[in-house]
Amino acid sequence: MPKRVTQNWLSRVAGGLASGALALSVLTTGGTTAPDSSIRLAAAQELDCYNDKDVYSMAECAAQRELDRKTGNAPKDASDPQGAPAAGSTPPSEGQQSEGQPSEGGQQQASGGNQPQGGGQPPQQAAQSSEEEDEDKPAPRIPPTDPRQVVLTIADAGKEATQFLNEEGTDKYGKWVRTRFERDRSNGASALGPNVMDSKVWVAKDVETAKTLFKEQAAIKTFPERTEKVQGLVEKLKPTKYGEEFAYVGGYLVDDKVWQHHRFAIRVGNLLSVVYLFGREEFFQDPKDGNWTGQGDWFTSAVANRM
Repeated sequence: MPKRVTQNWLSRVAGGLASGALALSVLTTGGTTAPDSSIRLAAAQELDCYNDKDVYSMAECAAQRELDRKTGNAPKDASDPQGAPAAGSTPPSEGQQSEGQPSEGGQQQASGGNQPQGGGQPPQQAAQSSEEEDEDKPAPRIPPTDPRQVVLTIADAGKEATQFLNEEGTDKYGKWVRTRFERDRSNGASALGPNVMDSKVWVAKDVETAKTLFKEQAAIKTFPERTEKVQGLVEKLKPTKYGEEFAYVGGYLVDDKVWQHHRFAIRVGNLLSVVYLFGREEFFQDPKDGNWTGQGDWFTSAVANRM
């Protein structure tokens, strides 16, 4: 058959070339015998070890291709007649590997095994970055379980204030604490801040209970914490709102001076706070434009920020 004839003929050619290479090696080395590998390489150099499928699988050709790959002499346009690109040609597609080239895992091991894929950060650096991000995040909010952590204190009341009430108990809504501080009604003491600072805080059984309590407290307009009279309501003032739910009512009293009552209800989660302030009109209301001065916000914000 033609194919067999061709293969036999090529085999004879290869054998003749190998014999010639052996003889040449003997003559040029003074009669010494050259290594078997040199003989095979000499034979392979005379064959087309890249494009001829009939000789491609010969040991001589495999050795020649390996030598070419190491020395960078492999033809760029050479192709494997068996279906894969030859060593030194275009890199294999995904799932294939060139002859003599390590796999991706092998390359990582050769370089230390710690190189991340896809250009990512090394594990140690990535862990450090994650820790830094965690430090930047605010700590999760833990709602207080003791109402005493929220109510106004003597430090909140400030100079020349005296504590009048420090009570605690439990009702149908939950545990509560109430504090009250007062200043003298003299001109000097009244200029320091409110004359009355009263706060009561509940830690309700749950959020729904706190919402029910808020509605109850928000509906109160009579200032039950007061000791002075109320002659009417203040409609214009708009204090800063705090919490998830907020309610406010203001009133006034006129004698030789003008006084104001202010009552706030604030709910955050299952906590409910009521803050009552009483003092000179000018402390709460700007005499020029009649707007809220914002000084009363210091007390409501102090309570709300603890809730």
